Amino acid sequence: MSACPPNAAPRPEPDRLAGLVERVTFHNADSGFCVLRPKVKGECELITLVGHTPTAAPGEYA
Repeated sequence: MSACPPNAAPRPEPDRLAGLVERVTFHNADSGFCVLRPKVKGECELITLVGHTPTAAPGEYA
């Protein structure tokens, strides 16, 4: 038995962006859940990024 019904809509690709991590607001090493504040090209202010990553440190390019 398939996990998805045959008429299920395909999942859209997640948004991708890259930038310099200015601040790690939260990171759980066990689950990888994190809240980061990177500087992203084309944005005047830092943005808030929520996701999962094994490690997170200010100064990294993500």
